[in-house]
Amino acid sequence: MLSVSELNEQAKALLETHFEYVEVVGEISRLTKHSSGHWYFTLKDERAAISCVMYRMSNAKLKFDVKDGMKVQIYGKISLYTPSGSYQLIASSMRPDGEGELELAFKQLQEKLSKEGLFDASYKKQLMRMPRKVALVTSATSAALQDMLKVANSRWKLTEIFIFDALTQGQNAPTSLISALKKADGYGVDVIILARGGGSREDLWCFNDEGLARAIFDAKTPVISAIGHEIDYVISDFVADFRAPTPTAAMMQILPDENEILQYLDAVEKSLDTVMLQKISKLENRLNFIMAKLSTNALKVKIDLKIAQILASSQKLDMLLRGKILKLESKINELNATYKARQSFFESTKGLIQVRLNNTNAILEELQAGDEVELVGQNAIKKAKIL
Repeated sequence: MLSVSELNEQAKALLETHFEYVEVVGEISRLTKHSSGHWYFTLKDERAAISCVMYRMSNAKLKFDVKDGMKVQIYGKISLYTPSGSYQLIASSMRPDGEGELELAFKQLQEKLSKEGLFDASYKKQLMRMPRKVALVTSATSAALQDMLKVANSRWKLTEIFIFDALTQGQNAPTSLISALKKADGYGVDVIILARGGGSREDLWCFNDEGLARAIFDAKTPVISAIGHEIDYVISDFVADFRAPTPTAAMMQILPDENEILQYLDAVEKSLDTVMLQKISKLENRLNFIMAKLSTNALKVKIDLKIAQILASSQKLDMLLRGKILKLESKINELNATYKARQSFFESTKGLIQVRLNNTNAILEELQAGDEVELVGQNAIKKAKIL
């Protein structure tokens, strides 16, 4: 007779021996991510379900985020959890069903960072037209670095180039790139180029790192992402201030062409010469005109004209003054005649007295005894009473 634990142990051994490793496709449900790092979930289809566990050492290798409702392909072994007799699938690896693991991880991170606003154009910093100092964050032994230095030497030798060596492939690359990027950001350069040559999706995967994306977004210096070839897109392309299709293209876009600058200066010099000659010619014509106006004959005619104008003005002023004086003399004579007439009247009426009754001129015949009147002379007023 078997005990329950013995039965379960035998069933477990039978399952593990018979099935070994299997590959199963189904939909994830009731996913629990335990504090220990282990994952517990159910894998199901339309007619059945199986309990699954994926231990921390296995799920840590996944590059995408696992959620309920996701259809996946699981590779693992069938086992039995003896304490409860539960039949389960122990997952060693997992990949999305119908879509590549890297593609799904890329889309998930792209959607997450986009929602947070890390790709918004409002945060993009402007690039300097002629940068004096350029930092290259790349592998010091890469062909991409040599290509960029070659472009810099042929186009514009006045720019200082600073190289910040970093890993650009592998598991430790994101940490190395973030460290080099932060050093470059504090170095006082005008622009930082994050560069790597072409490669497979897996080779370029370190540039899809979330930590690197946030370091690019936090950088105070403008950052150009120049990863792979023109058809390659990584997360750093979206979060950087500018995306260049290749490392070589990045250098060509930020550095001016020395030959074009020289041609431009020649054109400016020619244009300046033309403008200066036009200005000089215009000033010479003006000077000749002034000299003609100031010649002896022209000056004499001008002076004679001014003298004639002054004489005419003087005569006009004299006539105006004479008219004013005559008018004033006439007014004075008129006033003098009025004064003399009034003075004669005053002398002739000096002894005359005016009789007033109640402030009006009185008629002598109408006055009666007892009336009080005023006697008004030229120099005095007296009161009187009629007897």
